[in-house]
Amino acid sequence: MVFEIRYYITEACYRNGTPAYTERIEGTRDYAIRWIQNKLKTSNYKYYDLIEIK
Repeated sequence: MVFEIRYYITEACYRNGTPAYTERIEGTRDYAIRWIQNKLKTSNYKYYDLIEIK
């Protein structure tokens, strides 16, 4: 499966749907969740959307 992940820095950006960064990864949903958790730990991003593409 392919997932699109949209990262947001603030809650206002999240509510407005204005991502600071967008990426696509391939793998299982569990893999995507672990990927996101690692990204949130090592960056300034606070919110995210996970969208399944395929």
